[in-house]
Amino acid sequence: MPTIKDVALAADCSTATVSRALANPEKVTEATRKRVASAIAKVGYSPNLAARNLRRSESRTIVVLLPDIANPFFSEIIAGLEDVAHREGYRVLLGDCEHDTGRAQAYFDLLPTNQADGIILLTAEIPLALVTQQARGSQIPLVMACEYFDQLTLPTVRIDNPLAAARAVEYLSSLGHRRIATITGPMQNPICIDRVKGYRSEMARQNLPVNSRWVVEGDFGFLSGYQQGQGLLAMPSEERPSAIFCHSDEMAIGLMKAARDASIRVPEDLSVIGFDNIGLSEYCQPELTTVSQPRDEIGRCAMRLLLDVLRKKQVPHQQVLSTQLIVRASTAPAPAPAPAPRA
Repeated sequence: MPTIKDVALAADCSTATVSRALANPEKVTEATRKRVASAIAKVGYSPNLAARNLRRSESRTIVVLLPDIANPFFSEIIAGLEDVAHREGYRVLLGDCEHDTGRAQAYFDLLPTNQADGIILLTAEIPLALVTQQARGSQIPLVMACEYFDQLTLPTVRIDNPLAAARAVEYLSSLGHRRIATITGPMQNPICIDRVKGYRSEMARQNLPVNSRWVVEGDFGFLSGYQQGQGLLAMPSEERPSAIFCHSDEMAIGLMKAARDASIRVPEDLSVIGFDNIGLSEYCQPELTTVSQPRDEIGRCAMRLLLDVLRKKQVPHQQVLSTQLIVRASTAPAPAPAPAPRA
């Protein structure tokens, strides 16, 4: 195997110069960099990255923790952060927490042993105490994206969830809907708490009633949207919502299946709005009106933020990105009330 001494000999320089050109190329002249690069190609030298990383106390690996790797919502976020990481010479290790504290702890344990340099959390569904301990006790570089803990001041990339939810309700109200329900995600999750706040505040602003039975909790998945939708659509006609705002597209698609099974037409009898704008939302029937999150940009911003943390740069506490309401075929004006029976 060629060694760094072979490279130095071929480049007619010292081994120290070769090491400097590899580790800190900005500290050598362009002519020297070209000479070393040419020598490396000539002798077929491959640097021992593991040994170099050990000496420099870094792994060039970033851990990204997800609550559910099967959820299509995360695909574009992962693509965005992976692209930035690759361009900057880092690798990404995906960790599926599966809502398990022990699994999350195992990934945190990679940092003290230099097997990873930092962590991006895409979930707030792990114990706050665990994150607090890692962020404050071990000084592990942490960044959050999408979800967040209100009690911590971690660098975070997020959207304005109350505003996004309020705009969805405002749009439904503009179509004449007065009985507007919502299927939430897990209510221990801060993003769901904020979306319910936005829903309630806009309902109040529009002077619309909120029936306590119109706020039901799901888990972001297809099945919970279907099951909670069945309950909402089984209400008496005078109480049944004419529009439902869901905290995820998956739940909205599950809800639309429940409507089909109950012979309730979307959007003629029921308007449905989802959240996230996953790929399937444009290809279901009818096409789904949804709140679009800039998922690729969330991933890119989160990775750039973590790399700035690693480089000891000053970073903002929060980056709040904009959402967009994508109007498709699952929403329509509220159905006209049934005529009163003749005397």
